[in-house]
Order: sequence, then structure tokens, then C-alpha cells
Amino acid sequence: MPRETVFESLIRQHGHCPFSAKINLRTTRKDEKSRSQKIRFVTTQDECPAPQPMALNESTTEPLWINRLFMTAALVCCLVTLVVGLHAWYTMPSHPDGIVADITINLNSNPVREHCTTCHRDGGAAVVGNTMDGEPGHPDISPHSLENLGCTGCHLGEGMALDTKISHGLAGLGARQILKGVDLQATCYRCHELGPLPGGEKAWEGFRLFRGKACDTCHHITGLHGGVRYGPDLTDIGSFLGLRRIQVTIREPKKDPPGSTMPRFPLSRKQARHISYFLKSRIKDPFYATPMAIKADKVDFPKIEPAPLPKSWPPGQALLTEKRCLACHQFRDKDGRVAPDHSFLGDMRSIDYIGRFLNNPPRVIPGAIMPLIVMTSEEKGSIIEFLSSQAIGPVFRNNSLSDDHSHHERFGPSGDVSRSKQLYMRLCQRCHGAVGDGFGVIQPNLANFPRPFAGNAEFFERISDERVIKSVEQGVPGASMPPFGRLLSQSIRNNLIDLLFRAFVGIDRSKKAPFSPLPSPGLSVVPSKRAARAFKKFCVRCHGITGTGKGAEYLKYLPRPRNLTNRPYVFAIRDQRIARAIYDGSPGTAMPSFRKRISSDELWVLVKRVRALSEGRHPWEANQ
Repeated sequence: MPRETVFESLIRQHGHCPFSAKINLRTTRKDEKSRSQKIRFVTTQDECPAPQPMALNESTTEPLWINRLFMTAALVCCLVTLVVGLHAWYTMPSHPDGIVADITINLNSNPVREHCTTCHRDGGAAVVGNTMDGEPGHPDISPHSLENLGCTGCHLGEGMALDTKISHGLAGLGARQILKGVDLQATCYRCHELGPLPGGEKAWEGFRLFRGKACDTCHHITGLHGGVRYGPDLTDIGSFLGLRRIQVTIREPKKDPPGSTMPRFPLSRKQARHISYFLKSRIKDPFYATPMAIKADKVDFPKIEPAPLPKSWPPGQALLTEKRCLACHQFRDKDGRVAPDHSFLGDMRSIDYIGRFLNNPPRVIPGAIMPLIVMTSEEKGSIIEFLSSQAIGPVFRNNSLSDDHSHHERFGPSGDVSRSKQLYMRLCQRCHGAVGDGFGVIQPNLANFPRPFAGNAEFFERISDERVIKSVEQGVPGASMPPFGRLLSQSIRNNLIDLLFRAFVGIDRSKKAPFSPLPSPGLSVVPSKRAARAFKKFCVRCHGITGTGKGAEYLKYLPRPRNLTNRPYVFAIRDQRIARAIYDGSPGTAMPSFRKRISSDELWVLVKRVRALSEGRHPWEANQ
């Protein structure tokens, strides 16, 4: 028989409960696999009725106030919906005769429905109520007709909408924003094949500018058979962006998206508007070709015949124009005002350097935005031969060139300042700015921010005069700063540096600040985790986890954080210079001093990490 419990024995003897029992169930979790229940009896002198069974999971009724609150919220929502609907009903403009026009237009076998003529009778001004806001009827658009084109084929908008704001184009990127006036030229080449077109002259001029500025070198458009896809594909850009948005992107490319690598071309508002007309006509499903022809890239755009070149030009000089190099660069009197001047490239760069740069620009100058220009080896050789042959040396007077190499030696002391100013404006201001602040005309398009002179006295107090002389004479590896050692004589370079200190830096050239010595490299080995923690804590947010200079906060600073993977630059400097930049910071930039935040061992471990990043190794391998 099963063993009788104490509680069952008491019930059998007395017939009822001799004492009150309150059962409290307590669950104590000893571990994840076992549970125990403890029963505690509390006695009392009062008799109690026979025990009633108690359910351990006894259900309780929900409070009534929850149901009432739910019903109240539902009624409020219904009331708000009713009020909004009634308000929209009574405020909606009344259509003439209460009739909504529903028209279907056949555009190249594509049915297009629209309600536009509900308000715009006969294509004229809108009729609101019983009044007309403007002249009745549509202007003459022969040889076109409203019956064949409808309204949205040219004016865009949402033809099936009944609300005025929606029918005139939804907010956002403005892809369907209503067009009128001269802006209608943006839709001419949606139907017509690209070519000279009466009434579409501005859009055609936009296409010519697009080709002339070498935009198709980076951007691909179906029909041009060019573009190496450095930039977004613009084949159907008109289906996604509005006219105004395209114009802003052309004039201020780094505004949206931030940090865009597209250079800012020196275009007037008129020129940017013309290019936007052409780009707005690039849509997903154009009417001038079948979808299969578009998908197979079987659409050909007309070729723009360049102006005839002088027959006396050597092949290399002619190729500079044919390959549209001068759409960005300058060569003598032709200037694209986007990239560096190549007029004296033969005096600044070797044949080997020019060839390596043409083969792979970002490898020679990491971060360079110049695309790879498609050309044959013969064409490339002709360009290199021509540019290197232009090593004639500097002969400047009134910004003119001469073949007299001794010209600079004939200037007396009174002409030194004037000559130095001419040299600066001809050779330096393009990058460093006319006032020496680093904001030259091509600064936004360079891989590295040019060193500012004005307001940067602290930096020039810290560096030696030998470093300044070396930078001018030998250039800066891995950057756009060229060497002027062959182009300028030592005396002219010295006078030019004097001008920089007097006119911009604002201090005496010999004034230098004393330096405290750097901590010597310790013999102890810093743990790998500690070194990694220091790099992540102090460096990653600006320089990035891989050291490319594009950390999470890099857009906050100008000049931008240094690209630590720039091998030519890092290879050319010593460890002490890297350590000094970390230890004392770099004036004129956002690089702070870490003198009081890192130990001497961590300082030299970070130097090793910079070396490792420039060599292509993972930063965590630096101390191995």
C-alpha cells in the first residue's frame, strides 16, 4: 500500500480539518533540472470548513477598464478618420460639371492614362471652380498634337491623380515633378533620337557639354559605349531624379552624397542646366527604341566631331585634345580647372613616373580620382614622349614662357619679389590658393589637402627649414606636390620660400620652436591586445580600421585624416617623424597630441602599425 501522508491521516481521524491550513507554494530553483515545492502549515484555533480543492493555476478575470479603454480608443480612431475624410471631401476642388476626364494616349505602343484635362481643358490653364487661372487652350506645338501626346508625355506629373499636389509631382527626389516653359526640353529626347532638334537646342547643347567635359569617361550611358563605371550609371537617371536635383548634383557634387569623389567642374548655372536637360531625358523605358535594343546596348548616339587640330601639332599634343585630357588638366592656354597643370610636366616628372601614373593613377597617388583612360600602347607612348619633351625650364615674365633658360638669372634684387609672386601665382596658387589657405581652385579634387600657409605658423615653427626646402625641391611622394628641383634654380626656390613666410605664414623663416626629445623605444614587448586596444581607441575613428583615412568621423575634418596606407608617402619618412606626429600632434590639422595619453611603448607600437598599414599588412600583425 502506498504510504499515508500526515495530512490524510488527520482528515481520516477527525472527519474534518482540525486546524486551518493555508498552503503556500514556493518554488525554489536549485538548478536548471530540479525544482522542489515546500508546504508550510500555519495553525489557528478556529475551526474551518472542509478543505476545498485549490487549482494551482487558477484563472482570473480581466479588469473591465481594459475593455473600456480599448473601445474608447477605437471610437476615437473612427471619429478622426471620419473628420479627415469629410474635410478632404469638402475642400477638394470641384471639377467642371462634376466630370473626371479619363484619356488614354498611345505612346510608342505604350498606353498612358491621365486625368489632366479634367482641370486643363483643351490643354490650357487650369479651371478651378468656375474660374480659369490663365489663358484657355494650349499653345501651338505643331508638328505635335495634344491628341497624340497627351499631357504627361512632355510635362510629366502623375496623370491619374485627382489631388493637385500629387498630380503635379510627388515630393521627394522630384522624378515626376511637373515641367513647364523652357524646362520642357528635358523631355524631348525621351521620344526623339538624340541629334540636333528644333525646339530641343538646349538639351542638345547639354549632350555636347557632357561629351566635351569627358563625363562619359567615368559615367556609363547606354548609347555612348564608354565609361569605365567609376561613377554611377546614368542610363536611366531621369526616372529617379528631378531636374533641380540633377542640377545641384552637377554644381555641388560633394554636397550629396557627402564625400563624393566626383570633381567639381567649373560650370556656369546655364551650362549645368543644359546638361541636366540631357540627363533628365535618360529614362528607363524611352520611346525612341525598343526595350530589347536598350538592354542589348544597341542604341548609338551621334558622334561629336571635334574642331580640326593644327597639322603642325605632334601626335602626343593632338591626343591630349582627342582623349579630352584638357577637360580637367591645364596645358598652356587650355585649362579645364579641375586637375593639375601639365605645362611643365617634363621638368617635374620622369618618363617612368608619367608611364606608371597613366597605367594606374591611384597606385602612384593613393586616393587619386583620375580614372583610367583607355588608350593603346602607341597612344600612351606618344603622350609620354610629348609631355617629357616639354622640359624647357621656367622663364616667367608677365605669365609668359620663353626659351631663354637664363631669364631668371637676369632679375636683379629689385625684381626678386615680383618674380616670386609671379611664380607663386603660376605654379602654386592652383592648389594652395591665392591667399595661401590651401583652398586652391582644384583643392576639392586632390587626394590630399594642400598644406595651408596662412594661419599655420605653429606648423612651420615645428618643422626644420631643410624639410621645407626638400619638399619644394623633391616634392612629396604619394601626393600631387611635384618636385621643382629641375624647373626652378636653387636661388629662385629660396626666394619663393621667403615669400611664403613673409606673405602667408607671417613669421621669420629662422624662427623655430624648441622640441622635447621623444621617448626612446623600449625593449619590453607590448601585449598584442593592449596595442590593438590603443589603436582602436585613438586612431580608428579618424583613420579607419584599415588606415585608409576614412574612419567614422573623417568627414568632420578638413584637412582629412591622413591615409596611412599611402605607401609612397610613409616609405619616404622616418619613424621619428611618424612618432613626432603622434606624440605632439600636427598643427593645422585635426591630429591632436597624445603625449599624455599613451605610454612610450604604445607610441612605438603605433609607429609599427602605421608601417604595417602602408605595407598592406593587417594592423594587428604589426607587432609580430
